[in-house]
Amino acid sequence: YVMSVAWPPDGETIASGSRDRSVLLWSKTGKHKGTLEGHSDDVTCVAWSPDGEFAASTSDDRTLKIWNVQTMQEVCTLTGHSGKVR
Repeated sequence: YVMSVAWPPDGETIASGSRDRSVLLWSKTGKHKGTLEGHSDDVTCVAWSPDGEFAASTSDDRTLKIWNVQTMQEVCTLTGHSGKVR
């Protein structure tokens, strides 16, 4: 099930983080625009950068990932937490 939903500043694309370990991107009309994959456990939270170019996701896999939304590529993974990141 969905754990988190976030709107970017421009309101055009919705990001949803789920227990299926993915972040899905949706148009505001409900069309699936893409999937960001790379977490190894539930995605617990998603957030947008102020300019809407990047999304961040946290996970029970103890990481935070930064994504370039235009290229649908992972920019980096932040590690070091000793427990689940929510």
